[in-house]
Amino acid sequence: MIDLQRILPFLSLLVLAITAAHTAHAGSATVQSVDQDVAINRAMGKVPAGKTVTDTSCRETQAGGIGGETLYRCTVTWE
Repeated sequence: MIDLQRILPFLSLLVLAITAAHTAHAGSATVQSVDQDVAINRAMGKVPAGKTVTDTSCRETQAGGIGGETLYRCTVTWE
């Protein structure tokens, strides 16, 4: 008779290994610039060939505190 307590950990590892091999490898790139379009274009330039962009988002921040220059931090996500 097969001892289930001995085999179960090995079966679990096998299932995890197979699942990990089939998952999508997503990535992202973040770039900061004083121009939003420039930040987006530079981030898009970091997307690997053949990958599909799934999201683009930007956040405004002020450099140097109140009254400072506006900076755009843009992130492009791909899968």
